Amino acid sequence: MTKHDASLILSAKKRIFSCFVAGLCLLQFGIIRAQIPVGVNKVVIDPGHGGKDPGAIGKNKVYEKVVALDVSLKLGKLIKDAYPKVEVVYTRSTDEFIGLAERATKANFISADLFISIHANSVANSKPHGTETWVLGLHKSEAAMKVAERENASMLMEEDYESKYQDFDPSDPNAYIGLALQQSEYLDQSLALAHYIQKNFKTKLKRVDRGVKQAGFMVLWRTTMPSILIELGFLSNPAEEKFLASKAGQNKLAKEIFEAFKTYKTQIDGVNESIKEEEPIPTPGSGDSNQTGGIIFKVQLATSRNRLTTDPWNFKGLKNVEIYEIGKMYRYTVGRFSTFDEAKIKRQEVKKLGYNTAFIVAYKGTKRLDLDDAIARTKK
Repeated sequence: MTKHDASLILSAKKRIFSCFVAGLCLLQFGIIRAQIPVGVNKVVIDPGHGGKDPGAIGKNKVYEKVVALDVSLKLGKLIKDAYPKVEVVYTRSTDEFIGLAERATKANFISADLFISIHANSVANSKPHGTETWVLGLHKSEAAMKVAERENASMLMEEDYESKYQDFDPSDPNAYIGLALQQSEYLDQSLALAHYIQKNFKTKLKRVDRGVKQAGFMVLWRTTMPSILIELGFLSNPAEEKFLASKAGQNKLAKEIFEAFKTYKTQIDGVNESIKEEEPIPTPGSGDSNQTGGIIFKVQLATSRNRLTTDPWNFKGLKNVEIYEIGKMYRYTVGRFSTFDEAKIKRQEVKKLGYNTAFIVAYKGTKRLDLDDAIARTKK
């Protein structure tokens, strides 16, 4: 990453810092800190709209749903050709209607490492043009709010949408704060990928760069992994409509998104390798002095790039949470048990608090053990 890249990402992070701090304070009210994915092995590509929902429609009748699907399929093929071991899943691969919540659910169900939603823009004025990539966050302008409102309107086409989205009121500005907090854990990674994409569009395709932005997109709201939404261009602009409808234009766009993905994957996988090479180092006060030489089972609650204090209010009232620094990431555990069965009981307790991804780990001193081996050794 160049110094310019780093400075841009740092600038974006500063703009959301106040929102992130608020997120830490609200953890006690039920926001789940999920495990951050390490490595990029499963990618969900989400072609926007579909079926009865055409999305934006250009003056020459080019449909957003068609452009989004064509570019998505091309992107998926590029990823599979370059990385055969990476699992690529589409929220839709045909012209069908898929609800916004269902798209996120599909990604969460397979524990995807990345979510890429592809769209095309449209406004009443035919002059605006260029590309922009979005991450989940607070609206910074009326224009950003309008973009989110247009994309979120798809939920109104879903059956029983009132009950599906009863915890979200699109007319309430405070609702979008909740959306932003939901993705705060993955914001750094989402911003990095978004920046790579915009940089490629600008430097390699000479498209107008409208920047990396934040807004409350419902399709990103419930995802539990780094997630972005790409607006490929404006169908309301005749020149861009022609470019977006052309096979050549779609191929170019898919290629530059792929190149950005490749940069991102190399970066994330590199972090993964550095983590594998390091042993967990407990922070002061979290040593196993009372269990020296013994095998201890713990319940891992969360992983974070940002270090949190282990105060109970940060972990839904849980006391005696411990923190382990591994590479550039922090892991949080609770409990110390001499048997796996005792740890299982604790895991069920924390899952009821909302830590659905909690799992059991085993340590001997400061060294993490293979869980199956630890269980076998404690049963002897």
